Amino acid sequence: MKKIVLLSAAVLFTLASKAQIYMAKTSEITFFSEARLENIDAKNTTGKPVMDAKSGRFSVKVSMKGFKFKSGLMEEHFNETYVESDKFPYAVFEGKIKDNDKIDYTKDGVYDVVVEGKMTMHGETKDVTVTGKLTIKGTQILIDSKFKIKLADYKVIVPSGKLANIAETVDVTIKSTLDPFKK
Repeated sequence: MKKIVLLSAAVLFTLASKAQIYMAKTSEITFFSEARLENIDAKNTTGKPVMDAKSGRFSVKVSMKGFKFKSGLMEEHFNETYVESDKFPYAVFEGKIKDNDKIDYTKDGVYDVVVEGKMTMHGETKDVTVTGKLTIKGTQILIDSKFKIKLADYKVIVPSGKLANIAETVDVTIKSTLDPFKK
């Protein structure tokens, strides 16, 4: 794990010298499960997205134990039974903004974006396409996206007896404010 962190830092510093890198100071990732018997929602502020404005590359790593629920029991079941956080501690998304060259990062504006990439969660990696809004405001980039994840795609098993409590597809929302990275 230490090697991965050091390698990531080395790559980030190399990229920062050649491109305009942005990192999140604040980020909120939520998920919402709407099922027949109950709705479940959780919030996570551990993910800190990184973006290269020149290439449009975007990545975020999220601690699964960082999701906080209204109920401690729900949080326990989420971590132990469903996503197995001790075995699979992180979800990772790495992608690239399509048509990044059409975004003017030097002036304020709002852009509808499509990001194509790979998401790894629960030991499974899948190709994903995510849509959202990218807002340039001064030196900041604001990200707002909502997309769906089908739990079975990531081998997160919902027992048949719990289908009335947990949706097979959950809504994920990410809202982040990114600032220029300073060495």
